[in-house]
Amino acid sequence: MAQASRQPAASRVSGLLASPRNQRRLLWLSGGVLLAGIAAFVSLVLMRGTGNSFPDTISNKPATLYHPEKTVPVTKEQIGLARRFIETAVARKNLDVAYTLVHADLKGALTRRQWDTGNIPVITYEAQNAQTAAFTVDYSYATSALLEVDLVARPHTETRPHLLFYLGLKRASKNAPWLVNYWQPHWRPPVPMAVH
Repeated sequence: MAQASRQPAASRVSGLLASPRNQRRLLWLSGGVLLAGIAAFVSLVLMRGTGNSFPDTISNKPATLYHPEKTVPVTKEQIGLARRFIETAVARKNLDVAYTLVHADLKGALTRRQWDTGNIPVITYEAQNAQTAAFTVDYSYATSALLEVDLVARPHTETRPHLLFYLGLKRASKNAPWLVNYWQPHWRPPVPMAVH
């Protein structure tokens, strides 16, 4: 008798699930339960303690506004430093002096002894116009500057005949000495065209 009463209940459930409309309703209901579970998990586990984390958000202190840094003219000292860097580090001459001209951003953790070997993170270029090359200012601020310099290769060298370089300058404060912190060529190797 008990088995007979179970049979109709099982057939009723399978009859409910046989209907496409009931299957869609069940899908929507289970999706809603899943979303509620995810929301509860996020609020109780991931964002624990942040339920009321913004009391008294109104401040009477004045807002900190962004003020663009003022540009300043490049000095003779900066141009002289850039030229000495090209004549020493870039040309691989008098590397002991070049070590004192370079910022840690460029030389990294190299010791003076390691630097003096010539295996340094400065792209070498034998320029014949190191003493006369003109510098173009990309930007110049109180503690940083970026210059461009077009160098011409010495005759009979295996480098490009002329190459444009970016040279960055940096100092810790307005009264600190300038140092070279960036040196990269503007040239990019040509990308070969696809052959059809």
